[in-house]
Amino acid sequence: MTQLALCLFLACWSSLSLSADSRQVQVRYVIDGDTLVLDSGETIRLAGINTPELGHGDQPDQPLAAEATTALRALVGEGTVVLEEATEREDRHGRTLAYLATIDGRSIQAQLLREGLASAVAVSPNLRHLRYYAEAESNALTQKRGIWGLPYYRARAAGSKAASRGGYTFVFGEVQRIEISDRWFVFTVAKHFVILVPRADWTRYFDYPPCSLDRAQIAVRGWVSTRGKRSRVVIKHPFMLERCGRDPAGLCPDRTTARRGLPAVQATVPSG
Repeated sequence: MTQLALCLFLACWSSLSLSADSRQVQVRYVIDGDTLVLDSGETIRLAGINTPELGHGDQPDQPLAAEATTALRALVGEGTVVLEEATEREDRHGRTLAYLATIDGRSIQAQLLREGLASAVAVSPNLRHLRYYAEAESNALTQKRGIWGLPYYRARAAGSKAASRGGYTFVFGEVQRIEISDRWFVFTVAKHFVILVPRADWTRYFDYPPCSLDRAQIAVRGWVSTRGKRSRVVIKHPFMLERCGRDPAGLCPDRTTARRGLPAVQATVPSG
C-alpha cells in the first residue's frame, strides 16, 4: 500500500477515527488472542479488549483461547495491518498497547468482540474506542456468542472460590462496606474480596457518588489478584462496574439464576 493509499484509507475509515500518526506494520507471528509480534521485534498487546488465556506450564487453556488465537491469525492474514498506538503506550510488561485494523478497514479488536472471543475493558487513559468496542461486545453478549454462552465465563459470587482464582474474571456481589483513603475508594463485597478505585479516576469518570453503592448489588470485570485470603480487583472506569438493576444489564445475574448460583448472561449497552 502506498503512502497516499494509506492516507486515503485512514481518512475514509470514520468508524474508529484513527489518529494521523497511525502506521502500516508487518506482523511476524501471533502469540495469543490479544498479543502479537511485529517484524521489528516489537510486541503488541491489543488495547481495549481481553481474550481467553492460553495455558502456561501445568495450567490448561481457558475455553476458547485457541479459537481466539486462530481468529487473530485469520484477521492478520498475510501480516500487514494498520496500527494506532494507545494514549498510554506501554503496559507493565513493556508491550506496546495499540489499536489494530486490517488493510480493508476492519477493526481487529471489534471483530474479536463481535465473535464473542474477547470482552471489552476500560483502562484509563486508553479509552479512545470504548463506545465502539462496547457496542461490538453487546452484539455478541445478546446472542450469547463465544464466551458469553459458556458457564465458565459467567460472573461468580464474590465469596466463591472461583471468584478468587486470579486473573481476568467477572464477579458479582453486594457492597457491604465502603472505605475512603487519600488515594482510594475501597468497596468490600465479600469477607475477603474488595474492589479498589483510585479517587482521581472516580472523580474524572464516575457520575455518581461512591456512597450510593452502599448495599448495592454490583458486578465487576477486571484482573483479580490474591494475597493470602484476600482478593482484590482494581478498576478505573465505570464501564468495569455494573450496578445491577440500574445500569443496562450485562454481567449481573437475574434473580432466579442468582438464587441457584448460576448467574445469567444478559445484554449490555455501551457506556463510557
